Amino acid sequence: MRRVSTVVLTAAVAWTGTHARPQHVALGLARRGWDVLFVDGPVTWIGPLKNPDLRARAIPKDPLRDVPVDGSGRLRVLSPMASAPFGNLYRPVNRINQWLLAEQIRRAAPGPYVLLPMLPGSVDLLPHLHPLATVYDCVDLHAEFQGFVHPALVTRMEQDLVAVSRVVFATADALRERLLAWHNDVRLVPNAAEVEHFAKTSELPEHPLLAPIQKPRVGYVGGIGSWVDQQLIFQLAVSRPTVQWVMIGPVETDVSRLRGLPNVHFLGLQPYAQLPRFLAGFDAALHAFVQNDLTQSVNPIKIYEYLAAGREVIATTSRELSRMDRLLWLVRNADDALAALDAILAGAHRCSDADRQAFVAAHSWDARVSEIDRVLRAIVPAELRPPRV
Repeated sequence: MRRVSTVVLTAAVAWTGTHARPQHVALGLARRGWDVLFVDGPVTWIGPLKNPDLRARAIPKDPLRDVPVDGSGRLRVLSPMASAPFGNLYRPVNRINQWLLAEQIRRAAPGPYVLLPMLPGSVDLLPHLHPLATVYDCVDLHAEFQGFVHPALVTRMEQDLVAVSRVVFATADALRERLLAWHNDVRLVPNAAEVEHFAKTSELPEHPLLAPIQKPRVGYVGGIGSWVDQQLIFQLAVSRPTVQWVMIGPVETDVSRLRGLPNVHFLGLQPYAQLPRFLAGFDAALHAFVQNDLTQSVNPIKIYEYLAAGREVIATTSRELSRMDRLLWLVRNADDALAALDAILAGAHRCSDADRQAFVAAHSWDARVSEIDRVLRAIVPAELRPPRV
């Protein structure tokens, strides 16, 4: 049997969490014949104390499992044991964590490896895995996240990771410009949508969980963390009490102020397969992020998914989204957002269906993964890469 190198993708999220870029890339590469090991995002020993939902991930019952793939490759998910906290505060802690993670990776897949990390701390895997090549996929300004993070340390680990990478991907212009100071081959590979999945939104009945919630409805889909502009959503919900504001996604921050409003509804994390049915029940879709360096460097997946679903999108402006001004109702404050909402509920459209569909067709995960696949094939020896599908 032909031996194919294992692509080790170290994600910031769990496979079962919000369906985002890591899952799409892993599935797409496996469909193209690669042997992919998806490594769940890290959970520390103190994680379950802060969030009881993480208890099952401290010592996973099934640390390694296969995911069915419609293709010739293989996809496995590794759920590592909980690691020591403060790896983004102290480099020695990160080195120990990555050494222990490398042991789990070696037991799951013998190698040889191609490392496709999405976390700066993954740089300390290299001395233990000795990958054939490393390709850093930069999806966020990691040093700007809140919590137990030492920005200078995270930046240093990211610089080290970039230095050993053959090629670097960046999801946003701001990220690419920053990384070009450290590497001469940084390629812009933005996020995208699974177009066919969301294009069927208009043909589907709305999800039954929406039935008790009156119309009109504005929906938000995605992780709900410190990056979400709760003050803006609060102002909108108070100003339009007859509009229902539906929040879908895992809650990772205090949302008690919003929960206190009768027209704001939190439905939690929902299966990716069901998202089109939720979007089918929304009169408009919302992207509301606070304005800071972190969010200015984000290329939001939800925007592509909203557009693929044919929704009108109200979005807080950013450098990335300013290029989509003709497709989105970009807003800077609550007054802008309320004006956009009133126009949408009155029947206005930001763009034509033809313009929206043309944009969406050019921003599919199939196209993005094909680009990543081409890079991997160019740097992995012929005898260790899969036949072209």
